[in-house]
Amino acid sequence: MVLGTLFTTADGEILKDIPSGDLFIDFRNGTITDSAGTVTLLNTNLDYYGLTQAKSFSIFVSDSDAEINVGNALTIADHQLTHQVNSYAFDQLRVHIPDNSTPNKNQLMIVGSTNEEMNYTFNNYAHFRDEMNDTSTNSYVSYVSHHVGGYDQIIYTIENTHGSNSLDVQVEFSENGSDWFQSSGYGTGVTVANGSYNSFATDIAHHFYRVRVKSTSSGNHATFKVYWNYVSLNN
Repeated sequence: MVLGTLFTTADGEILKDIPSGDLFIDFRNGTITDSAGTVTLLNTNLDYYGLTQAKSFSIFVSDSDAEINVGNALTIADHQLTHQVNSYAFDQLRVHIPDNSTPNKNQLMIVGSTNEEMNYTFNNYAHFRDEMNDTSTNSYVSYVSHHVGGYDQIIYTIENTHGSNSLDVQVEFSENGSDWFQSSGYGTGVTVANGSYNSFATDIAHHFYRVRVKSTSSGNHATFKVYWNYVSLNN
């Protein structure tokens, strides 16, 4: 039995804060380059072993609308979060990440192999979690917005971190990313006092969700954090 080589990020961690656009995974040279030109090293490369092609891979992309191009012949765009391809020779993957996310940062995990069969499967559970912080204004602004197809649960926590001012929160959903509707209980907004938080969780699988925030009282703005966690139990 010939043992193959596994390729992943140099630190073995998931890639975060990836902007939309084309991301290239170059197994020949051991690099991952995103659309902003940021380069992340793989743990090894094909050239080191005197090889020119890998034979299998598993990949997770946090937006299921992403397109995965394998070499010049195979394109995968099937609205899934994770994929595994076996017995297919390639030296590069191109992942097109659509501009669906606010903030514009996505996540990706990759494992490649020189074996025909990967023999490595991502756990049948995936999640996309992160956080952001900002300051409210007089009008509602969408601070967090994502395409959530493929996820089974959507969780938001909006924390008011200001010392005195309150803020108003709305959570909305959409099926096309253009026409938005307020989630139940958020019709006129939910007021969050300073030092408090609002929590939202649902398993209703709309195609898009977003969080909007404004100052409760004009001119009295508040700092805040939004935490999100999208959970897939069957990706």
